[in-house]
Amino acid sequence: MFAQRALTVRAWSGTNLLGGGDGAALADPAAAAAKNAGKERVLADTLGAAPEGEVHIDDVPALGDWKTAWDHIAFDGFLGSRMILQTIWQGCDSALAAPLVLDLARLVLRARERGLSGPLRELGFYFKDPVGDGPSALAEQYTELKRFAERLRADADGRGVRR
Repeated sequence: MFAQRALTVRAWSGTNLLGGGDGAALADPAAAAAKNAGKERVLADTLGAAPEGEVHIDDVPALGDWKTAWDHIAFDGFLGSRMILQTIWQGCDSALAAPLVLDLARLVLRARERGLSGPLRELGFYFKDPVGDGPSALAEQYTELKRFAERLRADADGRGVRR
């Protein structure tokens, strides 16, 4: 949204409170650093530059599979007007991820049936920090995913060329 509206993001900071396996895994400083590095790469790729700020990850076992994510985004609006956007998201990671995992499994199976294997850049939409040289912007990833799904559907119907 910021890049598409030519809004300069000056800083992006956040706090994630995680329970369950994610919280326990990310309590390890090396795991948290790797996760944050991935988030920073995606932000820099999407925005064109890395904004200031940090994301803090705290393990809160009492949350179970639930998560709270707070983001504080400082940006320049029209004529350089300084603005802040804050978001709070609370939810259950498993309930959010389950349909995505099912779709991803179905697409990978269909790709395999069509002779495709290995990293599939067209599936970058499903990952925060996709492997390969695919686009980082969510809208571009979604467009690429829809084209890929249509190609797999056409191949299955015998209308496309097997690749």
